[in-house]
This record gives sequence, structure tokens and C-alpha cells, in this order.
Amino acid sequence: MELTTRAAVAAALADAGRQGVSGEALAREFGVSRVAVGKHVAALRELGFAIHAEPRVGYRIVSAPDLCIPETVTPLVRDPLWVRCEGGAETGSTNDDAKRLARAGAPAGTVVVAARQTGGRGRFGRVWSSPEGGAYLSAVLRPATSPTGVAPLSLVAALGVARALGRLGCDAGLKWPNDVWLGDVRTGGKLAGVLLEMAAEADTVEWVVIGCGVNVAPSDVPGSACVRDVVSGARIPDVAAAVLDELAAVVRRFVADGFGPLAEEYRRRGVLWGEPVVVRDATGATVAEGTAESVDETGALLVRDTGGVRAVAAGEVTLRGGGRPTGP
Repeated sequence: MELTTRAAVAAALADAGRQGVSGEALAREFGVSRVAVGKHVAALRELGFAIHAEPRVGYRIVSAPDLCIPETVTPLVRDPLWVRCEGGAETGSTNDDAKRLARAGAPAGTVVVAARQTGGRGRFGRVWSSPEGGAYLSAVLRPATSPTGVAPLSLVAALGVARALGRLGCDAGLKWPNDVWLGDVRTGGKLAGVLLEMAAEADTVEWVVIGCGVNVAPSDVPGSACVRDVVSGARIPDVAAAVLDELAAVVRRFVADGFGPLAEEYRRRGVLWGEPVVVRDATGATVAEGTAESVDETGALLVRDTGGVRAVAAGEVTLRGGGRPTGP
């Protein structure tokens, strides 16, 4: 991923470790003046980096803030799908920011990250509580497909998040269509959610934005779980970078081969199977009621009722006899 000079300075300081690196060496490496390096170091300190300046050693990083910001996340991202990262400590919505960039012509692989959101939202326009302590990110894609072909991408993204959390030691399930879940579907809690938005013409997608919010630290949001419930000391930048890398892997597979090759893994992680459910559309009207069985090769939820098995392409799932809906 292309780093801003400030993020590159942070990465160089992290690589240097206890040995430190001189301002002159940083200026030479990045083609800027020593004064410019000093300004970048000052800006990093304002963001929460503890950086010491010592004679004959230079700058030495002591600690980095546990925040989802470009300066902490971009040095950790490995997958080349992601080419650019923007964002900061606070924004209204990373999805809104990513959409503005997409409309302005930002390339596929552009990412926006934030440590907190003041206007985060989920499916059906619900408010997504986004306090500091989470990893909030949105990514711009430009897949060569039809709008209907994009439909399973929200499931694919949720699968990528679950993979990433598993890589960090947090075994995550999937609650159709795109919630990442910890524990039993009735007694557990929501670890993360995905929001997909796009611009398209009749048969062509112009861009897609995948938004994701992961609860890393505990919060007082009802029905939520967090990564640190399972992985004590998990750092937010590590979570964000792992999500981006695994998201890239599943998106690449989806673009090449569709949802089919990923469907079985999604089924294995499903937490709804065997549960009595009601599925409603955006207006609240019931579209299916019965027992959730699985997903098909298109990502539709398979619900068995008295008439057989019905495939539901979209909707809001509520558990009958207790439990919570899928949430934002």
C-alpha cells in the first residue's frame, strides 16, 4: 500500500526499534527536509505516538497509539489489493468518505479508516454505534459485474472479517447475511457488521464500498461482543490490518469465481442453522418464516416452512421465541 510520508515515517521508526534513526536519514530516505521530518514527528506525537529524540541516536519510537488510523494501520497491511489509505481519528462515516472518494474517481483499493465515527450506520439506515475502541474501515472496489452479481459480496465481506478474527485467535461465526458473531446465536453477541453500498447503471457497477466495523474493546452497546472477550490485549491496528488482508483474499476469489467456492466455508461458520426465524423486508413485511437451514450458491438464506424450502435473497432475520435481530 502506498504510504503517506507521515505513515512512512511512523513505519520507519517502528522498523528501527530501539536503535532509532536520525532525522537526516529519514529526510534522505523520503526526499524531504529535516524540518519536514520534524513536523511529521510532531504530528505523530499529537496522534499519540511516544517518540523520543536522543543525541547520536535520533528518533526512537517508544509506543504507538492503539487506534485505527492510517499511521498505525497502513504499515501493517500486506495485500497489494489496497493501494491508498485515508482517514483519521474521527469522521462522520468511513462509508460516506469512501463514497465521496469513489465519486471523485478514486481507484479500486482505496481505503478509509477511523478510530471512531460520529455518524456510523448499518443496514436499513440504523445507527451503528462507533465509539473509540473499534476498528472502522471502508474500501472502494470497482468490480466488472452487474448489480445483481454484487449481491453476495456482503456475505463474502463478513466471511473475510471472520477469517481475520480467527487468524488473531477469535473464533467467529456468521449470522446471515453479514454479521460476525461470537458464541451461540441466542446468548452470544455481535463482533462486527458489514455495510455494502454501490453506484450502478442498469447492467454495470460503477463502484462498490464495503464498510466494516469491528468491536475490539468492550463497550456498553447492548448485544455486542468484542475481540478482547477472547483475545486479551488484541491491538486495534492489528485487527484492522488483518481484516483488510483477509477481505482482499475473499474479494479476489469472489471476483474470479463467484460466491460458490466460498459458500461451504460460510455454511460451516453459520450460527443460524436449525433455528426458527422470521425474515422481514425493509418495510417490516414478513417474507419468510420457518427454520433457517443454510445458504445456497448465490448466498440466499434457505428457510424451510410448511410448503418446503424457500430461498430468501435479502431481509432482516429475527429469531422466534427470543433472541435479537441481526442488528445494524
